[in-house]
Amino acid sequence: MLTLLSAVNQLDRQLINILIEPIRREFSLTDLQIGFLVGPTFVAVYSALSLPAAVIAARRSRVALLTISALGWGAMTVLCGFAHSYWHLLITRFGVGIGEAGGMPPTHALISDLYRPEERATAMSTWAAGINGGIFIAFLFGGVVGYRYGWRWALISAGILTVALALILRLTVREPARRSRGLSPPNGRLASAAMFTATLRALTRDPAMRHIVIGAALACIVGSSSMAWLPSFLVRSHGMTIAEVGIYLAFVVGIGGAIGTWLSGVVSDRLRKRDIRWSIWLVAAALLATKPFNFGFLLADTTALALASFVVPAMLGGVYVGPSLATLHNRTDAALRPMVSAVFLLVVNSVGFGFGPLLVGALSDLVFKSFGQDALRYSLVVVQGVAIWGAFHYYLAGQRMDRPA
Repeated sequence: MLTLLSAVNQLDRQLINILIEPIRREFSLTDLQIGFLVGPTFVAVYSALSLPAAVIAARRSRVALLTISALGWGAMTVLCGFAHSYWHLLITRFGVGIGEAGGMPPTHALISDLYRPEERATAMSTWAAGINGGIFIAFLFGGVVGYRYGWRWALISAGILTVALALILRLTVREPARRSRGLSPPNGRLASAAMFTATLRALTRDPAMRHIVIGAALACIVGSSSMAWLPSFLVRSHGMTIAEVGIYLAFVVGIGGAIGTWLSGVVSDRLRKRDIRWSIWLVAAALLATKPFNFGFLLADTTALALASFVVPAMLGGVYVGPSLATLHNRTDAALRPMVSAVFLLVVNSVGFGFGPLLVGALSDLVFKSFGQDALRYSLVVVQGVAIWGAFHYYLAGQRMDRPA
């Protein structure tokens, strides 16, 4: 059920990406305005409200919090479909961010209470594979429905699905007992400020955790900008329809990415038993391995070569999620895990989702505008270099994995 909620979470978040072109045409938007719509507008509240959501998750029922959050973001997704101006759409996306802020901290805490440390990378990556499942639905469903019935009906239908699944979650999932390493008071009964301070202290004092957060934020810049702009890139530079783009990205990012994300957790847990450093060095290797294929995809002149080149990056794009979260939770007491997830999300989303799509939109409008339809191509190429920086931080994190938290 947590994986299914992860899927619809991404469905409601990513669906707008495949619908950018018809929305842009209807409201006569610039790339910079689109970048703001899919980036900072959503992330501003999503990141900030994840902190109080973490406090609630540490003290109250995680299942109840997740249910209420899903009902909220599902309802706001429905309202996105009724927007009649750019500003209406901004406000409703703001609302989606408010609802989704309460989703991740309780989910991560539930998973850590259900699995032992040596199983958590696999468990987290199984949950993270739901992200790719949501992307699959968003691109396939959004591309086809958006093409045939319009972008509004795609958003309305997705929101209704989320509301239904939230009600099923409440009826079928029980609250598990909380596991603790004994480092803090039971059941997370710390004051809100103390919980946040203790989490920041843990993250800043532990070099491995610190480098993982930085590396994930940098990797998210590339991943979020790709997910936001690749549909438009394929429409503009390769002349594909949104239905064709949706079907292609649904299979390579949705199914291929789910397989790669899940396998990353399995491999990370196995490597952990042999050499704990390789459980996180795996991420650095994956980030570097995708670069030649990404550049080939973005710079290829023929559509067939471009689409073939993107298969490897699509499969490895979410490799960092499971191992990163598992490592952070393994090195943190149960009372602080919801807040660790919240701070992790605050940094990663603020930097990645908040900065990545907006950066590409700004580069397209302000730097590469003279290239016309290929402005997005070169903007995306420039941003790819950020992942190499992220890989370096994952390498440094692995070097410090043998040290206690």
